Amino acid sequence: MEYILQQSINALGWGSVMALLGAGYTMTFGIIGLVNFAHGEVLMAGAIAAYIAMSVLGLPFWAGVIASIAGSVAIGLIIERVCFKPVRNVGMITLFIVSLGASIILRNLSILTLGDQLKPFLVPDYFAGIFTFGNLYIFKKNIIIFSLTVIIGVALATFVRKTKFGVAMRSVSYDSSLSQAMGINTEKIIVFTFILSSILCGIAAVFWGLLYGYVSSSIGVEAVVAAFIASVVGGIGNINGAIASGYILGIGGALFVAFLPPDLVGLRPLFLWLVFFLILFLKPSGLFRANIK
Repeated sequence: MEYILQQSINALGWGSVMALLGAGYTMTFGIIGLVNFAHGEVLMAGAIAAYIAMSVLGLPFWAGVIASIAGSVAIGLIIERVCFKPVRNVGMITLFIVSLGASIILRNLSILTLGDQLKPFLVPDYFAGIFTFGNLYIFKKNIIIFSLTVIIGVALATFVRKTKFGVAMRSVSYDSSLSQAMGINTEKIIVFTFILSSILCGIAAVFWGLLYGYVSSSIGVEAVVAAFIASVVGGIGNINGAIASGYILGIGGALFVAFLPPDLVGLRPLFLWLVFFLILFLKPSGLFRANIK
């Protein structure tokens, strides 16, 4: 039991990254039905922007956080305006192909210009340190990342439930045509949703760098899979469900690897797909109620 608890604590950081990615993914998925494979490249853009700000330009950590959010928002808006807006009403298959093409183009452009080697992410000293409780070891950065994610999750849920913009988002997620007929500016809501989703990607990119100490042009590949599966498991459009599912998948994946032989630890991504297919088979609507709420 102590071993299980230790592995679960260790997974809180990665679970937080998955929670933020899943929450951002499920908002665009729930509102316009977009399977956005370029979501991972939005994360990558934020991570690379933070790396350039801190490691190349020598700016402090807070400036790196701002650069990460700004980079993610910029790429997110470019993807929405240039790639998705012209084909938004054409059909899901077209959107799927466009998002996949955008992902491949952005990832390869980053590799061509910056290379695909691991780039160091400067971790401030105040994120270092380990707390001990009996025989349990807890990294300080995991506590900070988990706490910030919970605060962000609560703020996001409050925003969606209590504000006019949040109510409009929920309305569009249920029926965009009816919402437009009732006077809601659906175009404005879609753009705002992409901005909000990209902000979450920018924060998740910083958390990624803090956890692993590196970023690269290819981190979006793993990230988009985690975001997609978290959004499906949590119920399409359910922000709270996506956040909860991020932690379920993060902790479950850590325990899955913890009980495997050392030479099979590379099978960790298999856990996500096992859960994904199990959910599709047993409860296709996800563990929580679908649609933004």
